[in-house]
Amino acid sequence: MPRFDLIATATFGLESVVARELERLGYTGLRVVDGKVHFQGDERDIARCNLWLRSADRLLIRVGEFPAPDFDALFDQTKALPWSDLLPVDAKFPVAGRSVLSRLHAVPAIQGAVKKAIVESLKRTYQRFRFDESGSTFQIEVSLLRDVATLTIDTSGDGLHKRGYREFVGLAPLRETMAAGLIQLSYWNRDRQFVDPFCGSGTLPIEAALIGRNIAPGIGRSFVAEDWRWLDRRIWREARTEARDLRQPRMVLPILGFDHDPSAIRLSEKGANEAGVAGDIQFRCQEVSDFRTNAEYGVVITNPPYGERLGDPEEVAAVYRELGRVTASLPTWGVYAITSNRGFEQQFGRRAPRRRKLFNGRLECQFYQYPGPPPRRADGSAEIPAETPETVDTVETPITATAEPQEIWQTSEWLQQAQLMLDSYSRHTGRQLLERSDDPIDEARRLYHAPFVVVSHGTQADPILNYGNLLAQQLWEMDAQTLTSIPSRLTAEPMHRDERAEMMARALRDGFVDDYRGIRISRTGKRFLIERAVIWNLQDAAGRRLGQAATFSEWKPLDPESPPADSAETTVAPKRSD
Repeated sequence: MPRFDLIATATFGLESVVARELERLGYTGLRVVDGKVHFQGDERDIARCNLWLRSADRLLIRVGEFPAPDFDALFDQTKALPWSDLLPVDAKFPVAGRSVLSRLHAVPAIQGAVKKAIVESLKRTYQRFRFDESGSTFQIEVSLLRDVATLTIDTSGDGLHKRGYREFVGLAPLRETMAAGLIQLSYWNRDRQFVDPFCGSGTLPIEAALIGRNIAPGIGRSFVAEDWRWLDRRIWREARTEARDLRQPRMVLPILGFDHDPSAIRLSEKGANEAGVAGDIQFRCQEVSDFRTNAEYGVVITNPPYGERLGDPEEVAAVYRELGRVTASLPTWGVYAITSNRGFEQQFGRRAPRRRKLFNGRLECQFYQYPGPPPRRADGSAEIPAETPETVDTVETPITATAEPQEIWQTSEWLQQAQLMLDSYSRHTGRQLLERSDDPIDEARRLYHAPFVVVSHGTQADPILNYGNLLAQQLWEMDAQTLTSIPSRLTAEPMHRDERAEMMARALRDGFVDDYRGIRISRTGKRFLIERAVIWNLQDAAGRRLGQAATFSEWKPLDPESPPADSAETTVAPKRSD
């Protein structure tokens, strides 16, 4: 069975969520870039991924990628690709195109050149001069970015957000793929109460039910690749049979969806019925102010009015205040809200420990995340999630005119991360990162204000930074919130990321390395060479891998355009206690 270069496309900000979904499906060797996750797969994987990917937009086959500074290069390289391996003689193959920062920028001319080149390639194989294009559709896209052309074939057809359960939507719908991504960025699972107090047409509750029941999101729709003759229909039947067999029973705790609009509740109920999860969700017509519960450790995930398209600004502000008031009485609950309204935190009454920039349609939004404390086990200890999502800070600081905001190192998650880093450093190196005092708060404070750099990231496919002490923030010219919202690979320039990845792999294998030397770049483009850095694995007491951390106290500023010079002045911070 042939292997393909596959690409799962994603909305900006959800690439790592899609990568994590692929990891759960068993795929390895993932490569995450802006808006795309690259991986390898065969015909069965085309079927499985279309059925199972919840947050991806489409699944593409990458046919080729090459430099295309002019039309001759574009035509010749396109013609040389093995199109007859994928396109039958009667294939319908429309070509779409786009161009960004490339010398070839006239998209209609680009599309025409690619179409003509494919025809010329097929002529050689099929010995024909005309193609009637009466068969199955193979949608081709040529994408030019900085004079590099990527040619792909779409296997999905309609976007993967079209699950098949939602014929009609409310006034400001949230895409199904975005809703699934938001849920997977939270700490919600099927054992915790789920509430959406602004459910609209029910997308968030329905997607939560699909996740909780392990129902494949694409089980109720078809895909364009199902009509391809070379992709055996038996593969699709087997993939659907597997998906049906993996469904979980109904959840003990029903998912709750509220809205003040009766017509929205009717749409929600219809969608849940079409999705096969009507028995897992309770929809009610009520105001957010009427929500009451005695349940603990529940999760609110919602897409409230923004004020952009819905509602008067004052009414929207009142809604946010009411949401803050209601959830303030639920100290064990997590709250997650996506909105483009920059006044959300002020009206809600608490600063969000974490925010993530996302786009809901064309609107730039922030996903405000208040994870809340982890549930308690029967023995009273805190439950640690098996997989840590990219939302880890849990402090909820009231916003008042006089209150001083709590420093981020004082949050429960940063306190825990400090202990994890200190314990793991000692375990792997036999030394102490700083002198221990048996006082976690004192240790976290001293680590945050230490005269050496400390950073760490999690275990995602494209790991996200989750800690950076004050010196790290100053060196990379970012505040804590910004630094801990980016993939750690972005701290290095693209040409230096391979050697950085090799170093991380060596640390993963050996437990730690203490001789790393490499170039990094700040937010404003300032380059610096770090010397004798220590990188070590983060593990809890049970041996579970929770990420990696790095520390260094020596670095050299570099000229923006030049390689490191031996004569560059080295900045040396005071030594650690090791």
